[in-house]
Amino acid sequence: MDDIKRPILGNGQEYIAPYDKDSGQLKEDKRPSFDEAKSRLLSELGRIKGDIKRISEDYKLDEIIINLRMNVDYSSKSYYPEALITRSAAEEVGSKKWSKTVVNKKSQRKVKFGKDIFLKISEDKLSEFESLLLQNDVNFSKKFAEDIRNVEEMYFDDHSTIINIFGTDWTEGRIEIVIHPFGKKEKDVINKLLDLIKKNGGDTNKVSIRSYYPGPIFISAYLRRTTLEKILPFNPIRTAHPLEFKGLPKIRGGLTNFTLPRQSNSNMKSNIILGVFDGGINPDIPHLESYVSEFETIKTQKDKDYLQHGIGVVGAALYGDLKKYSSNDILPTPPISVHSFRVFPLSDPKDYDLYEVIDIIEKEVPKNPNIKVYNLSLGPYGPIEDDYISRFTYVIDELSKDNKRWFAIAVGNDGDLPNDDDKRIQAPADAVNNLGVGAFTYDNCNNIIRAPYSCIGDGREGCKVKPDIVAFGGCDKNPFQLIGVDGACKYFAQGTSFASPLVARKAAEIIGRCNMVDPLLARALLIHTAKHPNGKHDKFLGYGALCEDTSEILGCNSNKVTVVYQSTILPSKYAKLNIPFLNNLDYSGKVEIEYTIAIMTPINPKDTEDYTLSCIEDTFYPNINIYTYSYKDPNTGKVGNKKRHKINQRDDIERLLSEGWSESKAPASDSKNSNKYKTEQERRANFKWDTVVKRRLPYARYSALEYPYLVIHAMERQNGVVEKLHYAAVITINYCDYDGNSYEETQQIYNKLEAARVRGVNEIMIHL
Repeated sequence: MDDIKRPILGNGQEYIAPYDKDSGQLKEDKRPSFDEAKSRLLSELGRIKGDIKRISEDYKLDEIIINLRMNVDYSSKSYYPEALITRSAAEEVGSKKWSKTVVNKKSQRKVKFGKDIFLKISEDKLSEFESLLLQNDVNFSKKFAEDIRNVEEMYFDDHSTIINIFGTDWTEGRIEIVIHPFGKKEKDVINKLLDLIKKNGGDTNKVSIRSYYPGPIFISAYLRRTTLEKILPFNPIRTAHPLEFKGLPKIRGGLTNFTLPRQSNSNMKSNIILGVFDGGINPDIPHLESYVSEFETIKTQKDKDYLQHGIGVVGAALYGDLKKYSSNDILPTPPISVHSFRVFPLSDPKDYDLYEVIDIIEKEVPKNPNIKVYNLSLGPYGPIEDDYISRFTYVIDELSKDNKRWFAIAVGNDGDLPNDDDKRIQAPADAVNNLGVGAFTYDNCNNIIRAPYSCIGDGREGCKVKPDIVAFGGCDKNPFQLIGVDGACKYFAQGTSFASPLVARKAAEIIGRCNMVDPLLARALLIHTAKHPNGKHDKFLGYGALCEDTSEILGCNSNKVTVVYQSTILPSKYAKLNIPFLNNLDYSGKVEIEYTIAIMTPINPKDTEDYTLSCIEDTFYPNINIYTYSYKDPNTGKVGNKKRHKINQRDDIERLLSEGWSESKAPASDSKNSNKYKTEQERRANFKWDTVVKRRLPYARYSALEYPYLVIHAMERQNGVVEKLHYAAVITINYCDYDGNSYEETQQIYNKLEAARVRGVNEIMIHL
């Protein structure tokens, strides 16, 4: 192997072929009978009607929100209770997940998750549905009967548990209330809620309302606890939670006497632009003035503390950690330029309403189509919750769903709190179409470890691996060295705020320098090349540490070949990605195949359980000629499986078939990573609905692989919502000890592949 870098190979989509699905497996049916399920449902309907009558007219509309909780084993898309909902004349307005602890056959306790559906229905229709179920002579459809059997419980939620989200110490502050969608009656809902707030001592002048019809209504309000407790029984409320903003993340450090290195003396700057929303900059600082354009998107006066944060973030994006530069060194010309959008301080220093920041982002981002990557080192205080989506998260995901751009988002700095739940990542880093960035530092042996303050996963359903990636953020012993607010000295600090811009600038750089890299492929490449110290993702370091070497991200060498596929697939369809593997080599050593698939998905803010509307399931087939042969013993019922090579073991296969063994319809898959034949619970545990898939498949012998391929299955949660699914796949084949040149041989055999065009640094520079 040599160390010469060759560009990654694109146009892998030329080796994609259609694929036919094989059959699945049946599971044991433990549900109640239809009559048993119907009787239970009738009893629950009676209780619901009683609960509705007991609440005041001030707290409800003529349509009521009730909950339909599905059995944990019957909560996947294929069991959606469409017939039940249609027959009851109800409308689904969202969903969340619920959990149940079960004991399996081995007496092991296991938590299972199911779907809890919010239904909107009038009292009259509820009574008609009850009457329908009471009739014994009605010929119910099979699907309706199955839906009834799949129901765990139907109930009316009085919202009594929502106050627990706030904790016993919370007395007043800004909160976010999420209201279910009510269509044409939206104004009635809002007016009723405002009346309740006013009647119970709240100030409606401190209420901000943002509607995303047909999605939910987000309301920011400043309330006292007594007022909140009075309004929470309002039936259209989905949830509420604190919307605390304690200023930009506290910089753990201070200004030093160490002089900054000298600014670049070049008269050039990069034409690649990174967007940053933060506390602003001082444009007179020499290290910034040539490379940063400032946009005053808020009318407040600049504040020194916010400026230090903003300057630190922008400086990190331009130069990275300054520790490698002394005062006599001349800084290199940055590979990117920055557009700095100042969003702090907010208008009311006594009432931090982050809706003001979100409004600015919603306005400014679409106006700048040339900016493909933004950095956000800000957000509300507190861990994310599974039962609601914040407006901040929803807006960021909406702005990123069409592959025009994405955001690098700091996950937060509360990872050193004593309670694990409080350490969880903070919004909007739970966004599924973007990258949540954590921070790492080094231990005494120079090994990468999570920085103690860096927030941890899991993320929400649809992007459970959070943080997605980590970058250096500093620590007490090894601080991040930044540009100080005075423009003369270094500022020593630590925080995910400074790790995030390192990821953002690398993404912007590879998009700007490589002809085939768009925002989606950039996301896939950064995750693909991230290295985790333990070799697999976790909730502390995500997929691993950012690769800062652009030539490594966009390069191959003589025995390590990376191919990218960029394509679309229709929902419910399958595609076969043939891997450009070199067969028949004079080689018997190890081979590693690593692949990463990323998608941009539409999202549904009504459904925390079904937030991502699409995903891709992946199944890897290492050898096109190895099949599985199965036999069920008629006496014991035990099933035996054997794998055989269809060419090399032909005689043995003929014997097995003559003895009654059956052959699989497709070659044997790598079952460790496949979602095929798994239950919905197992699939979710394997991150089925995540927008990123990353697998590493080591093989001790080259001969184990023969014309390998990857099958992907496009899935949507709701029929007809997703027209087509855009995806980017990155596949690396590493012939670990091969002495030849696998890169050149791959190009010769798979001649439809094209080497990427990677622009040199001088090619992205323009005159100041």
